[in-house]
Formats: sequence, C-alpha cells, structure tokens
Amino acid sequence: MLNDDRKDFYRSFLFLFIFMGYFYVLLSSLLFGILPSIQNKAILNGAGPLNVLFVCNSICLIGSLFLCLYRHVDLRITKKEILIYLLSGNMGLFVTDLCLNLAYTKMPVGLVTMIHFAYPVLVCSGAVLFFKEKLSRNKIIAIFLSISGLILLGDPKASYSFEGVLFALISAFAYALNLTIVDRSLIAEHHVFLKNFYLYLFSTASSILANASKLQTIQIVPDQMIWLLIAGIILMSGSICLTKGIRILGSSNAAFISTMEPITSLLVSTFLYHYDFQPRSIFGCVLIILSLIPIIKDD
Repeated sequence: MLNDDRKDFYRSFLFLFIFMGYFYVLLSSLLFGILPSIQNKAILNGAGPLNVLFVCNSICLIGSLFLCLYRHVDLRITKKEILIYLLSGNMGLFVTDLCLNLAYTKMPVGLVTMIHFAYPVLVCSGAVLFFKEKLSRNKIIAIFLSISGLILLGDPKASYSFEGVLFALISAFAYALNLTIVDRSLIAEHHVFLKNFYLYLFSTASSILANASKLQTIQIVPDQMIWLLIAGIILMSGSICLTKGIRILGSSNAAFISTMEPITSLLVSTFLYHYDFQPRSIFGCVLIILSLIPIIKDD
C-alpha cells in the first residue's frame, strides 16, 4: 500500500511538473504574440528597428540583472560558457529580431510569421540529426498540422520578396539555434535569470555595435519610450517563461507549443489595427491548436 501511495504521489508530481512546462510556454507564446504589435506602435511613432532592439534588450538586461541580484544568483561563468552565451545572444536573439524587423519592411507580417515559424521543424530536425532524438509518429502529425495551420494564416494574395523570404528564413534558423543551445549545451542547467542576463547582455552589445556601424545615434522620444518600455517588460517576461518551459519540456516540444504565438499575434493585431480576419485564418488557428494534442500525448 505504501508503495502504491508513493507511486501515486510521484505520478501526481510529474503531471504537475509537465503541466507547469506547458503553462510557461503557452504564457510566453501569449506574451510574444502581443510583442510585435506593441513594438510596431513605437515604430509608427518614429522609432527605428535598431533603436527598438536596443531599448527592449536593455530593459531585459537591466531587469534580468535585478532579478539575479534579488535572488542572489551567482553571476560567475566559465570561458566556455561565455562563448556559448556570445553565440546564442548574437545568433539567437539579435540576429532573429533584426532579421524579423527587416523582413517586416519587405513583406506582410502574416507571410513573415508563416516563414519564421518553420523553426519548430528545424529544432526537431536538429534534435533527430545531431542528438539522435526519436521522431515519433505524434511529432510528425504535429509538424503536419502546425505547418498547415501556418499556411492558412498567411495571406495567399501577399506579394513575395526574395529579400523578405531570406530574412525570415535566417530568423527561423537563428531562433532554432538559440532554443537548441539553451536546451542542450553547457548552459542548460544555469538559473533562468542568469541565462537571460547573459543572453541579453550580448544581444544589447550587438545592437549598440549595429547602431555605431551605421553611424546612428540612439534617439528615443517620450511617445516611443512608453511603448518600448511596455515591449521590454513583455519581452523579458516572455523570455523567462520560455526558458522555464524549455527546461521542463525540452526545446522540441517547447518549439511546437510556441506556434500558438502567431494566433495571439493575429488576434491582437486585428484588434489594434482593424485588419480583416479571414475565415481561412480560423481554420488555421484550429489546426495549430490541434497540433498540440499529439505533443501532449507524447509527454
């Protein structure tokens, strides 16, 4: 009887643990889905893409440092870990955000989002090729449903741009690399606040260098700063939630659950900017939501 009670306790604990992983990733998807519309408000008020990156990353950096100091997290890391953070902070965060913003200037947001969200497939493919992770039938079904849903979310009448597609693809590869590094490298067991501090430290440094290379001064007016402050807080909160979720579920599952983000983005942008909500988009949202079921069954 004691053994049965202990097994029930462990099952309950495991269920709660995995449930929290889904909760964290879904919450990060909600926050990241809101983020583009908030950042776009700042851009419409005259903020440049590089300035948006710098301010948002700086807010995340300062906020993460405060959280590390508040929780007494040791900030010391090894030289190898510095190199990993340098790669992930530059490739995973700065390059992703920069290429997304550049892609938005070349093509409609819906089309860019559809291409960018190829990254769950890239994360899964990398896990199979490089880490010998098994590609289950449920994961194949999830890939098919999520890609089908993203295609339906895109605008079939939208005009393609070679540069826009290229930027969107680079952002997908960069973000897939970032998720893989966070999950499967030497920094995998680091405290969540520590990860975010160093990732945004190097990402912020890259945004400063990018502004300097274009001989631009970082100029922010009050109307822009209000939206950028909100965007920075949302970005930091979403990053913390996603990092927590990856630690529980792994990068492959977390990446697929993150496909809820374009649904949130579509709903928020439709509400704020009064875009037309096409019936085909409803079916796309349904397919993306259904793609979560095979992933949950695997867990």
